[in-house]
Amino acid sequence: MSRLNPATLERLMQVWGLVGRSPFPPSSSGKAREGSRRIPVYDARSLRKAGIIEDASSTITGGWIVPFSVVEEKATGSRRRWIAWPRDKNRDDPSEANFPLLRISHYLPPVIAETASCLDVKASFSKVALPRETRHLFRCRVEDGTLVELTRLQMGHKAGPAILQIIASAIAAVTTVVHRLWAAPPLVRVDVRVDNIRIAGSKSDATLWEAQVLRNADGRRATMGEDRESGTTQYTFLGAQFDHTYQAVSLSEKFVRSVRAMPALNSLTIAEMEVTASRFLYAAATLGTRLCAHHAFIEAARRRLSAVNRGIALETSPANLPPAAVGLGERLRHMIEKMIVSESSSPPKSHQPPSSRMHRSRDGAPFLFQTPATLELPDENRRGSLFLSCRPRHARYA
Repeated sequence: MSRLNPATLERLMQVWGLVGRSPFPPSSSGKAREGSRRIPVYDARSLRKAGIIEDASSTITGGWIVPFSVVEEKATGSRRRWIAWPRDKNRDDPSEANFPLLRISHYLPPVIAETASCLDVKASFSKVALPRETRHLFRCRVEDGTLVELTRLQMGHKAGPAILQIIASAIAAVTTVVHRLWAAPPLVRVDVRVDNIRIAGSKSDATLWEAQVLRNADGRRATMGEDRESGTTQYTFLGAQFDHTYQAVSLSEKFVRSVRAMPALNSLTIAEMEVTASRFLYAAATLGTRLCAHHAFIEAARRRLSAVNRGIALETSPANLPPAAVGLGERLRHMIEKMIVSESSSPPKSHQPPSSRMHRSRDGAPFLFQTPATLELPDENRRGSLFLSCRPRHARYA
């Protein structure tokens, strides 16, 4: 932490304070509610060996986690990741890290560089130790009845993205995060969002700084992911496909597949509608679509989410989008499947790669895109903006 500048250190302390805060107010007479989901004995042995869980202390339990695992698709194959979801702390999520939508001109400059290197910090094994006085807030049981508690901050905590963003930014030595003495050189551009790091510049500069970032990670005992791309000209970063050779950006194939796999808009629940709307707006920002043309769809989504927040409707209730909103949403879905965005400096069509047959030039239009450069922490009593994330605001796993 000695390398962080004062503003970043203050932000880290602010976010870290959320970790040690009980989900129940001091005057509350309610008790933490234990979940029914338990850790398999075999998994518990592995987690103990890795130092991720330990036997619970004598302190009264202050909070329960919901343990579960997911399977992630990686370049090296499928990988199982264990996640601890704090039941009570995530019931409301006013402090999630938000990344504002800005003009695409703030996001595309890296693709003008010769090459880029992409790294990621393993979110579930970042080795951020939980203070002993807070571990009673993160407990669960093994299938044999043993009460255990976490020793590290795992994926799932609402403060996790913000903490990991700061850690990854410090490892990458982002100029706005660390002291000038340790900052990245001006000849390279470093972008960080949560645990994803991109280093853009000339081939030699990007390779040299990538080596420095790996040394920084090793010195801080941070585990880097296997999805490492060194000196590449084509890669996927934050759901978008970047091509340095043609200086173009488009939606990634994985993102487009997820949109195609979504259910029909006239049969969505409110929770599904929220995820759909978030993905649509993310894609619309990439495609430079004028959102005023889809006002009916956005307004319908806003009204239904407002009903959930006021307790009038449930997340599992049918969204019942009006026909006009469904039509606009389907039109945007069609655009997502067909269009690619590129800078106006892209080569002529005769030199375009085969995958860019549906190429759309920038032609001076005010494109928008989600930037990875800024981290905003909403006030505790204020919800973040509605459509700044491609994730649902609420999640229920048990």
